[in-house]
Amino acid sequence: MARFTILMYHQVTLPESEAEVKYACPPARFARHMRYLRRHHPVVTLAAAQRHLDGDGALPDNAVVVTFDDGFRNNYTDALPILRRYEIPATLFLTVGLVGETNRWMAGGDFPERPMVTWDEVREMVAAGVEIGGHTLTHPRLTELPVAAADAEVAGARQVIEAEIEAPVTSFAYPYGLFDNRVAEAVATAGYRRACTTRPGFNRPGIDPLRLRRIEVFGTDAVWRLAQKIRFGCNTSGVTRPLRYYWGRLRARV
Repeated sequence: MARFTILMYHQVTLPESEAEVKYACPPARFARHMRYLRRHHPVVTLAAAQRHLDGDGALPDNAVVVTFDDGFRNNYTDALPILRRYEIPATLFLTVGLVGETNRWMAGGDFPERPMVTWDEVREMVAAGVEIGGHTLTHPRLTELPVAAADAEVAGARQVIEAEIEAPVTSFAYPYGLFDNRVAEAVATAGYRRACTTRPGFNRPGIDPLRLRRIEVFGTDAVWRLAQKIRFGCNTSGVTRPLRYYWGRLRARV
């Protein structure tokens, strides 16, 4: 059975601050990323990957899933046209309580105020084949909340999205990548079937679907760095990365 890799993006736009450089992928670079994926990897939906984990359908070797966290409006204005051009399926994890507003959970740092996607735009993305998943109501650190509050953030997001798009919502992403057994249980209880972390690595049959691994794509990643991250299942890349990877495998065998 095949392994697959999940990629994590945030924004597709030109960065407006030093802090944003890591999280904002310029549209021209994102287009090069998607062109590379279309030419070199089978790109599948997160739902197809779930069916594979369930033993209900095969995946091509080296399959890739594309995901976006938070729900910035540039996912609609800048990313969606590129996804359409290269026929790339994707999943968008929404911070539901801030749809149509701004990224206020990031206030106080070196991050500029950015508009979030609207519900009309979300519905257009759904019509274009984008899967919508939950990312809580307000983007809190779930592990630091009381049980009832965490449950409300997780379940409330699913309920609102399903009411707005009139379709089942079965995918979730943990804000900041923070979760523990209690939070994962809340996600399952809320009705989600799969949840994405920020832990790097490959996903293979047998992995806990509530602890799926993702590779973070930085706004500065050239195509060769993206290719390297996918090949080695890691967040780091560089000219010495292959040497260190194979040296580590050799040492493990010895």
